[in-house]
Amino acid sequence: MARYVNADDGGWTELRVHGVSGTPPTSMLDHLDVARVSGDAQAGCYRRRWESPLVSADTAERRLEAYSWGGLTAGGSSRALWLLLTPFLLVNVAYWARPDTGPRPGRLAEAARQAGAAVQRLFALSITLVAAIAAVTASMDLIGWQCIRPDGRSCTDRVSWLSFLTWDWLASPGRRLALTALFPLAAIGLLWWLANKTWRETEAVRVPAAVPDAAAPATLLEDRSLWNGTGPVRRLRAVHVTAWLAVVGIFLLTPFARHRPTLHGRFPAAELLLGCSLVLLAASVVLACLPSMTDRARPDRDDEPDHRRWDLYRTLPLIALAVDAAALVVLWLPGLSRPDPTPGAPRSPLPWLAATVEFVAAAQLVLLVAAAVAVAAMRRRTPVAADGLQPSAGRPVAAPPAWYGFGTVVFMMLGGALAAAYAAALVLTVAHAVGKPQTADRGADPFVVAMPYFWAAALSVPLVVLTVVLAVAGWVRIRRRTTAIVADVETTYATSADPRRARAIADIWARALVGDTGRSVAGVFVVLVALLLAAATAGYLLDADLIWDHAPWMVNVGDALVGLFAAGLFLVGRQTYRNPRFRRTVGILWDLGTFWPRATHPLAPPCYAERAVPDLLTRIRHLGRHGHVLLSCHSQGTVIGLAVVMQLTYDEGRRVGLLTYGSPLRRLYARFFPAYFNLPALLHAGAYLQGSPPPDTSEQARRGWPWRNLYRPSDPIGGPIFTDYPLTDNDTDNDDIDRGMLDPRFARADGDGSYPAASGHSGYPDDPAYPAAVTVVERLRCEEPQRALVESAAD
Repeated sequence: MARYVNADDGGWTELRVHGVSGTPPTSMLDHLDVARVSGDAQAGCYRRRWESPLVSADTAERRLEAYSWGGLTAGGSSRALWLLLTPFLLVNVAYWARPDTGPRPGRLAEAARQAGAAVQRLFALSITLVAAIAAVTASMDLIGWQCIRPDGRSCTDRVSWLSFLTWDWLASPGRRLALTALFPLAAIGLLWWLANKTWRETEAVRVPAAVPDAAAPATLLEDRSLWNGTGPVRRLRAVHVTAWLAVVGIFLLTPFARHRPTLHGRFPAAELLLGCSLVLLAASVVLACLPSMTDRARPDRDDEPDHRRWDLYRTLPLIALAVDAAALVVLWLPGLSRPDPTPGAPRSPLPWLAATVEFVAAAQLVLLVAAAVAVAAMRRRTPVAADGLQPSAGRPVAAPPAWYGFGTVVFMMLGGALAAAYAAALVLTVAHAVGKPQTADRGADPFVVAMPYFWAAALSVPLVVLTVVLAVAGWVRIRRRTTAIVADVETTYATSADPRRARAIADIWARALVGDTGRSVAGVFVVLVALLLAAATAGYLLDADLIWDHAPWMVNVGDALVGLFAAGLFLVGRQTYRNPRFRRTVGILWDLGTFWPRATHPLAPPCYAERAVPDLLTRIRHLGRHGHVLLSCHSQGTVIGLAVVMQLTYDEGRRVGLLTYGSPLRRLYARFFPAYFNLPALLHAGAYLQGSPPPDTSEQARRGWPWRNLYRPSDPIGGPIFTDYPLTDNDTDNDDIDRGMLDPRFARADGDGSYPAASGHSGYPDDPAYPAAVTVVERLRCEEPQRALVESAAD
């Protein structure tokens, strides 16, 4: 028998948006039988399904709906590959962590912003080059080039699975290089396919063309071009893929170009193809600097070229692929001799390889310094209120930016460090598998590896020590904070009858502040890492063999740590591939990092907001034609919800109410992404909910906004958005947007021998304060704005 699903769009629709970890629709709706009413399996809206209309809780006046976007981040098993893309993710997030330059930045700040964006695009390209060079080293250099020596010795005596290298049809060194070049080519082919697939699923989704009523967006977050990444992501993808293919082509040809292999004795094929690869690499670097790489078109303007038509960016990777294919053909020709046929000659890496590794590492350090200078020029010296006045009593005050506004540099440095760790793990693991990594041909079964890889391994030792020490320091700080919070607990609950229970609640509240503690501890960690990198750079410039000659134990221990890192990464990836629950847990990282569009690194995991925001805009427009929408958002869903509200027209905003709970908007996003989630942006959301500009940000006006935010002191992620209020056992007097919920309850329930557990970040809809907040939002939404202000003042 067919079951009943309410299809009405009049009255009130409570549209719930979940947070991290991909909460299933059945849990969001607290109903075992649900049906999808829009969207697809990756992201769609669901309603409850009933036996018949007679027993349905969804009626013509009110219904419950859930938007589930978890499939965009924690869906298929291919998400296991995203672990390898974490460096790409970090450098992409760095672009959005830039400081707030204000609505009218000066010339210096604007110039610094544009220069900083170009620096970040170049740094992101350097991360791609690090990955490409590591793949080339692991396969083409160690296996295809160094394994078989001119004097007849080879690593196949020790490594039986490489015995195919001694087959007669692979006797030529060019053919061995051509065969092992298939690994880096396959790697970029996989990344290319994955980036294009996710691009079609997210960035290529058309953003609705309607724009807010204002002539120009007042804040960055309300500009709909933010979610229109069809063109820039495609262009950036072409540049990065071309650069990777050019690197493969260069190291295919450098060993032979000097010896002028010719076709039919006349045509210098290798030198010509090498020149083409160098030109393609240079073109990629130049194109990455162009501002058009990150220019996003407004959906109301038809100035974005059709991606199906021919253009340079569509052709560039195909040209690079054709050059590599021609190089493979040239190297497969018979009669290509090894450049150094001297018997007993020492092993050496591919020409230019070690110098290229050093050059890329040096370029990254220079780009980090340049980014720090640009960020320093962009930072605003004096925090101001939303209306341009100094903060004062009664006004919401902006959250201070994390790491003094240098979040961009921090994320860049972490991404570069992790990329170096991945590269060192791959290269040294392969070197150990086929022989023994060395800096020169010495010892038994040596394989010459570029010195920067050994420095990267050695630096992992102090980094691990710093991590352990600071983790212990953070734990001690939390324990000390517990002692300080006991008095606050006794004051809040107005009791000191049970000191042990007060201590237990204080411990819960202190652990909920782990994010704040972690942010300050991470700041100390970043400073120490920067000093360590500066000292390592100075030591390398003075003597590249310093770490090898004077601290070989660091190299050996770091080598072992890198091996453990590679094994751990493999195990985590395997578990992510096989276990859906573990995959959802890993997906939490992507929920936090992939909210942002791919602005600097197109091979990063895809941005789910570029699909979720258009989906919700379309759904709200449909439901708001005949009724009202209560947008109920939890955790990361509040970030999506605020972005959606900022895209509404004022007319659409008059049909929408907003309820947020467990929100990281101020606690995380306003601190780490101050240019987008600053106080003016948060306050300007009230203008769209009011239905008319400009927003009145006074306390009485905020009471009349159809927006309420619930938070608990036991929640480690969520918190207030505008103002902190003292918690009381009956917090009914607080009628501002932020409303604290006392958690956990102090005393045992009658007949229960255990104390109530803390709800923390979950279970908000089950709290009695939730339906009360729903009633308030709906009442304020349906009243006239002036009437709501009068009632708020009377209360």
